[in-house]
Formats: sequence, structure tokens, C-alpha cells
Amino acid sequence: MNKRIPYIDSLRGLAVLFMVQQHLIAWLWDKKWISYSITFPEHPVMLSLNFAGNFAAPIFILLAGTGAALLEEKRTRKTEYFRRGLFILLCGYALNILSPHWFRPGSWYVLHTIGFSIIIAPLLLRFKNSYLLPLAVLIIIIPGFIRTWLQTPLTTGNSFMNDLSRGGGILRLALAEGHFPIFPWIAFFIAGIICCRWIKAGRRGHILYSAALLFISGTILKGLYNYGYFFATGGKFFRLFVFTPYIYPASPSLVFILTGIAMAFFYLFTFIKKNSLPVRVTASTGRLSLTWFFIHIVLFNEIFRLAGIHRNLPAAGTLLIITATFVSILFFSSRWGSWGYRFSIEQLMRRTVKLQ
Repeated sequence: MNKRIPYIDSLRGLAVLFMVQQHLIAWLWDKKWISYSITFPEHPVMLSLNFAGNFAAPIFILLAGTGAALLEEKRTRKTEYFRRGLFILLCGYALNILSPHWFRPGSWYVLHTIGFSIIIAPLLLRFKNSYLLPLAVLIIIIPGFIRTWLQTPLTTGNSFMNDLSRGGGILRLALAEGHFPIFPWIAFFIAGIICCRWIKAGRRGHILYSAALLFISGTILKGLYNYGYFFATGGKFFRLFVFTPYIYPASPSLVFILTGIAMAFFYLFTFIKKNSLPVRVTASTGRLSLTWFFIHIVLFNEIFRLAGIHRNLPAAGTLLIITATFVSILFFSSRWGSWGYRFSIEQLMRRTVKLQ
């Protein structure tokens, strides 16, 4: 059986909490808002929590890359990468069916990108960091040109991201205009591979330096756009600079910032000891991240909606449910762990893919 790395499970558990609270705010809170700048002064707590939810997907994808690099150390066969990636990809399509109020059968969400990334991981793992680093940066920048060519709106909604009628169909969603398209989100997977290699090589500080550089780069691009330079606000290259605090779609400036933050989280969690409080609190949740992913979406976005509880709760009521959900997830994850995570999606994946 593979030896677990506590800080990875713990960080993944934190990402679960980031994800859940953001989704519950979107699905339960009765406030209709379209702008952080307008609504933040009135609801600073709710919008701060909502923005913090943007850290979830970057951490999930980065840790998937870390996991792929760890499997390489165990000389995992390429077919096992394929089976593991295919399993997660199929989970993504299963979720499309189970959550019809959010997705369509052809939607492309974060599970799809993670699954695809794991499938092609053997190819990515063949490259040294000196090649992966510029590749990741290029992948972050490319969507600016792709969206200019496709004339993608600066902000998109579910209807747009689920629309298969545009030229290119599902391929268009997967590559550029879905919820979490391959460009730019696979860059986080590559970052996870690089981080894992640096840890193994005893170069943990490189993670922090790179995180700072990426964050600063994104902030500079954002600053040039906000200052109003012509080349940053108009013309063929303005999408490289434009900044919107929304991940649908994620602009290059925002992706640089989010990559830096995700890597900073990873760096900080590498200092966590095996039996420390963060591990005891969130590691079990991290080992059930895929299961909780399904449970919370089906429960709150489908069953609660059918029960008439959808975007009709005040901020206080929403925060109360979020708190109760956190307590429930952490408690049941701990108990589930004592039962060996039986009947979880993770256990099903281990049996199907035969990775222990």
C-alpha cells in the first residue's frame, strides 16, 4: 500500500472546504450580485469567502500533478495513469448527468481537466523542469489569444459554458470555453509536477520563490490594465492584461496570481508534521475529496433546489448552513476513515484502477 503524505491530504481537505463554502454561497444566498467592487462594501465577509473559493480548483489540480509525479517514483505503468485518468474523466461526465441544473452532458468541468491531465501525465513527466516551467507559462498566456480569436466574452455564465452549438462543440469547451478548460488549467497540473520534483530534490525554497514571482507577474499585468495603458486595455493583446476576479473565464493575470497562491499553500503545508492539528482536522476529508465533491453538489444544488431552498436564505442563514456543513464533513470524514473509507468513490477508484 502506498504511504500517504499527510500534508498533501490535509491541503486537499482544505481545498474541499474552500470549494464547499463558495458553492453554498452561490446556491443558498439570496443576494443577487454581479460585481465585487459594488457589493463588497455591503457584504465584505460573504464576498471574501466567495473569492477564497477560487483557490479550490487550483489546489486540486496542482495536487493531482503532484500525485502523478509521486506515482512516477513508484514506476507506475502508463496504463495505470490511463485507467486512473479515465476513471476521473468518467466521474466528470457522471456528475454532468447527476447535476442537470448546473451542467449538460457535454460540459467540461474540473474533473474532466484533472482526468485528461492524468491520462497525458506520462508524456509530461518525460520533460525536465527546465522545459515544463516555460510550457506552463505559455499555457497560461495562450488562452488570451485563443479567446480573442473566438471572441469569448470577458465573463461567461453556465449557459455559455455549457453551449455545444458553437463551432467546435465539445472540443471548444474542453480547450477554451468550458468551466475549467485545458487551457489554461493544465498549467496547475504541471506546477504540481514541478513542486513535487523540487521537494524530492531538497529545493523547497524554489516553490516559494516561484510562487512569489508568479503572483507578482499577475499583479503587474493587472496593474498595467487598471492603469489604463492602451496596449493593456485594447488591441490584440489586451486579454493578456485584463483582470476580472472571476474564473469563468480565468484571465492570464488571474491565473498567474492563483498559481502563485496555490504554490504558496503547497509550500506552507510541506512544513506540517504528521500528527499536527491541520492533519488531524482535514486529512481524512482530503482522502474523500472526490466523494464530497459529488455529495455536496447533488445535495445542495439538486436536492435542496427541489426542496425549494435555492438562493432564498439571508447571509446569516447561509453562513450557519456552511458552518454546519463544515462540521459534518470533518466529523463524518474522520469516522469514515476509521471504517477504511468503505463505499467511497475513492475506494471504488482504487479497486477499479488497482492502485493501492
